[in-house]
Amino acid sequence: MSSVSLFAANPILPAPADFLSIGEVLGNEVTLSVGSLYSTGFLALGALFVLSALILIWVMYQRVRFFARDFGDGGMGGRLKAISGIIIIGFFLIAIGGVLALIGLGNQGYKVVLSQSGLTEFSPSGVHTFAWSDLNRRKSSDHFKTTDFTLRFEQGKAYSCQVRLLQQSFGEEVQDKAIAIVEEAVRRLPPLTD
Repeated sequence: MSSVSLFAANPILPAPADFLSIGEVLGNEVTLSVGSLYSTGFLALGALFVLSALILIWVMYQRVRFFARDFGDGGMGGRLKAISGIIIIGFFLIAIGGVLALIGLGNQGYKVVLSQSGLTEFSPSGVHTFAWSDLNRRKSSDHFKTTDFTLRFEQGKAYSCQVRLLQQSFGEEVQDKAIAIVEEAVRRLPPLTD
């Protein structure tokens, strides 16, 4: 998983690299980026969950006013007690909305560039560069001439980035260029030793 600053402390949240969905070939480089569905869409969905939770709690609090009076406690404490289940559901919706918004926020402006020199990761927190010597071939795919392969770059245990190249998402031209870049780079690396 990619440890973008927001996500480094939260390994529970998915890495922005998991949402790469747009690919393009620019010269001798392949650029993969996160589509607006996975960035702005998650932000909007998160806000929608939070707003719906607040509306749900407010509406139920207003509706229970008459029933709480009938049962002897028409004050705020009686109403809150009467809708305590709804409040719990509301907090659950707010938590889901917060997580979705965090994912969308982490995906804003995220992209990776695959080139002859390695992989460059652009995120809201900055730019991080991996050389081909940082490629963990044991955790990456064995074969690169496929429609679906994974590259995992690691710099110690502190920072890593795993990118999945799926032809179905990026298209044949992007996949072919990525395969050519990866094969050339791996050919220059020393052979694996056990």
